[in-house]
Amino acid sequence: MPTAVPPTELTPLEELAHAHRPAQLAVLGDLVQALSATTAVTHLLVRGSLATGTADRLSDVDLVVGVRDDRLPVLMDSLDVLMFTVFGTLLPGWRDTIVGDLGGVGFVYLLPHDGHLLQLDLYLCPTSAVGALRRRIGPRLLWQGPGADEPADDGTQQRTAQELARAAEAPADCGQLLVQAMVLHAMLRKRLARGQQYIAYGLLHDLNATCRDVIRTALVPHSRHHGWYHLPDEVGRTVTGRECLTELTEALTSPPVPTVAQADDALERIVRLAQRIAPHATDALTNEITAYRAYQQHEEGLA
Repeated sequence: MPTAVPPTELTPLEELAHAHRPAQLAVLGDLVQALSATTAVTHLLVRGSLATGTADRLSDVDLVVGVRDDRLPVLMDSLDVLMFTVFGTLLPGWRDTIVGDLGGVGFVYLLPHDGHLLQLDLYLCPTSAVGALRRRIGPRLLWQGPGADEPADDGTQQRTAQELARAAEAPADCGQLLVQAMVLHAMLRKRLARGQQYIAYGLLHDLNATCRDVIRTALVPHSRHHGWYHLPDEVGRTVTGRECLTELTEALTSPPVPTVAQADDALERIVRLAQRIAPHATDALTNEITAYRAYQQHEEGLA
């Protein structure tokens, strides 16, 4: 992973400011350095708490990456390899279903940094849509490269939009749902550490829905139904299915405002069920699951 070089010959006041700057700025600098070297990238913009100067030690890094319309599908497909190779991300990127539609696609990565896991939110936006995105949410421009003012033709923009729509509509498999569970769990623990009970409530619901989706995807992968509809009828036809529903019921009847222990139980329930009904998914992610658990245990030891 690249390392930001600290400035030299600072005044005492500048040294003090540098010492107390958010640790995430070093990661942000490394991201700018790596992504600006990619010829497909035209803009890099920061949003969220780092853009407003309100970041704390738990804040994530929110980066918008403007990508040439014709190159965006290729970059999207190779993003996991890039992020792992350059930054050592712990998990494949989770397709962010929480962020609003800003004309592109969002991914969440968990990045080991200084002994902790840092949440990295990357939003890939077609260059043709960057202007509208900036007017809508007002991110701060960090870097602008060649091609930023060269809009793609209508046909290219339409093909890229169609590719993004197809990716958004593709159902998640059990492996992707396991990644989703770990990312949501990390988000939930962060909100609990901040005392943000309302957001924690919503994330616990998302974790329980992920548990449901693992069960349905593994046991009735060709179901035409979504959400909670017809779940007992479809899944409850077998002994295994009924036992999975019993586990899901236990999750749904737990207190709605979670504790850290409850959040941990929710993740372990999902992993345990996946090991039973989708062993191919857990086997493929054995190293990632082990590493994620190790980081959580390390952070508990520091608390």
